[in-house]
Formats: sequence, structure tokens, C-alpha cells
Amino acid sequence: MTSTEFENHKLIEKLEQLNAKMNDKDFHELTGVDNINLYSMFFGSLRIAKPLFTTMKRLSSLLLFIPLTSCMNTTNNVQDHNIKTEDKIEKTETVQFNTLIKGTGSPTIIFESGLGTPLGNWDKIQTSISTNYRTISYDRKGIGQSPATDNPRTIENLVNDLDLLIRKNKIDGPIVLVGHSLGGHIVRKYQQLYPSKVVGLFLIDPTNEYLYDEVFKQMSPESADSMKTAWDNSFKKQPVGVYNEWKEAYEIDQIMRQCPFPKDIPVTILSSYQESSFLTKKNAQIKKELYSDWKQDKPNVTILNTNNSGHYIHLGEPEWVITELETYLIDLE
Repeated sequence: MTSTEFENHKLIEKLEQLNAKMNDKDFHELTGVDNINLYSMFFGSLRIAKPLFTTMKRLSSLLLFIPLTSCMNTTNNVQDHNIKTEDKIEKTETVQFNTLIKGTGSPTIIFESGLGTPLGNWDKIQTSISTNYRTISYDRKGIGQSPATDNPRTIENLVNDLDLLIRKNKIDGPIVLVGHSLGGHIVRKYQQLYPSKVVGLFLIDPTNEYLYDEVFKQMSPESADSMKTAWDNSFKKQPVGVYNEWKEAYEIDQIMRQCPFPKDIPVTILSSYQESSFLTKKNAQIKKELYSDWKQDKPNVTILNTNNSGHYIHLGEPEWVITELETYLIDLE
């Protein structure tokens, strides 16, 4: 564990102690958000989500852990033609990503984080899995310790960046992609474009491309608009790399509606149904139905549910995630 990861780990422990006792005043001092209930709307159970803080800034510079990635950008102009395919690869990129590589063995396991989330959120999972496999986690551009970019954080550019990471690290063998939240979109789209490279997908509470539209249909237009405005105003206060990813979330959802799950490789999905201000019983039922649609006519897709942790299942229940991922990898052999 690096010194930065150790400091993040200690901060998480401190936050766990504070979460049970935090009031609005305490919460504002930590995050800059005025109301803990509004923030809980984003993140579900703070006690379980355990947000990480950057150690290079004061605690108020929160690196958001986003359990939702859609509904702010209202444009319908969906563009998908800039994504590189196996026959369309640029050769001259010089971008460096903050990358953590651990272990040896095949397949190579690549961890793709949720919106605005640095690589340290994978620490427990990556450390355990690296005992038997080569593992890679990284900060996307503008997140954590990776340099920012002027290129918008479209699904095209996110997938191209993942491919650049893979090529720069000379990963030629089979790959298993592990994606959380927005990371689920990224790894699904990558697999669609580079099917020969990917032997499996392991998704942790991945974003469903229809969820927020379906939830907002249950609300009055005024309430939906008010919630969207509150979310956008909050994200504008966050680090620019986080906000840049957020700005593209709605359009990414639209594109992912044209990206069906594969039928020829094993896919495991871990899904959280722990109730929160956003994931009410009604919204949880909508989520279950949408997840079931992913599995329809696809016996290769397995869905495992939990009520014991929030959106960040790998932080709330790391032992369970490790067990399921290890089982998944053994079954691949």
C-alpha cells in the first residue's frame, strides 16, 4: 500500500466514526454541501458508502463517489462514431495515467471505477485478487493523480483511454474487466468494441441506462427538475474532473441503450438494494426490473443481490465481493 493509499484508508476509518454522529454543520465543514439529507440523496447510506478524500487537499475537497450517472445533460445529440475499434487505433498518444499494477498471472484483471472516483477505492479488492492474478487499477484523466484533459469525458473518450491504458501496459492476453457504477458502462462498451480481448465482465452495482429516466417518470416535472438542478449545482462545486464526467452522464446513458449485454462470455452483476433517500422501495423495484431486462434470454448473466451495503458494495462488503470475484475467476479456468 502506498503512502497515499494508507492515508486514504485512515481517512475512511475516521469518516466511519464520524458518519454515525454527523449533523448538517459537521457535514458542511467536511464536504461544503449544506445539507446532509441532500447529499444522502446522491450516495445512499453514508455509513456504508465510505467516501474517500484526497490527501493532497483539505478534507473539504471531497472526491465524490457517485451512485448515479445520468439525467443532467438534456441534449439528444448522441455521437458514437469517434470510438476506436480494433481496426482504428492511433499510435502516437503520450498520456500518462496514475496506475497501480499488482500481481502476476492470467487473466489480467482491470478495475474501472465509478464516476469521479480515484483508484484507491479498489485497494482491498485489488490487493486480495493480485495474489493469483495480474491486476491493474488507474485514475481516469482529471481524477485522482492523473492529469486533466480538455477532451470531454464522453463514452468515446473514456473507452479510448481504457484501450490506451491496455496497450501502453502491453496487455495481450485475456482480460477480465471489473466495473463499478459508471465504470460498468465503460467496460461494457469496451467489450462491445474489442470482444477478442475480453473474456469476462464483473460488474458492481453498475449504472443502468434507463434507471433515472424511469424514476423521473414517477415524479412531477417540477420535482424532477428541482432534483436535477440540485444535483448539477452540487457537482459544479466539485473538482473539475468530477464535474466533467458528470456533464456527459446523460448522453452516455443514451449511447449505452445501443449496447446490449454479450451472450458469449460470463457476466456477473452484484446489485445493491439497500434503501436510501433515492433508492426507495418503489425505485428499488424499478431497478430490479431493469436489471432483470439485462438478463433476459442470457443464461450467461448472473445477478447477485445485497441489502447489506449501499452503492459502493466493494467498500461496504469487500469480503463478499472478493469471494464472488474469486469464484468467478476460478470458474473461467
